[in-house]
Amino acid sequence: MSVEAKAQTLATVKRDPVGVRELSRIMKTRTQTIVSLIKEMNAEALIELKPEKTHMKGRPKLIITATPLGDDYLDTYHRLQGKPLRSSRNDLLKAKRDAEYADRLVSRGKDPYTAFTELNTVVRDI
Repeated sequence: MSVEAKAQTLATVKRDPVGVRELSRIMKTRTQTIVSLIKEMNAEALIELKPEKTHMKGRPKLIITATPLGDDYLDTYHRLQGKPLRSSRNDLLKAKRDAEYADRLVSRGKDPYTAFTELNTVVRDI
C-alpha cells in the first residue's frame, strides 16, 4: 500500500481508535482494501489490533490503535511533507539504472560494494 494511505490510516486511528468498518467509512475505501492495509501495517508493527470487550454474540470487533512506532511514522511523514523533492527525471532514471545494475551483480553472486571498489581502483590506476 502507499505511504499516503498508511499515513491517513494512522492519522485516523490516532484521533479516535476505530474498527474496520468505521475506518472504511471514514476513509471512503472498500473494506477489502482496508483489511489488506491493516494486515500490512500490523505486520510492520505500525498499528495494534485489540478485541473490543462486549457481551454481544459473534466475533468480537477489532479496535485499531496506533503503536509508538506508528506515531513516529506519522510524525516523520508530516515532517517530510514539507521538504521539496529536488531531483529531475534524469536523476531518477539514473538511479533506476544503477539499481538494475546492482541487481544484476547480486544475481551473479557479486557484492555491488566490492565491484564498486574494484572499479574505483582500476580508474585510479589509469
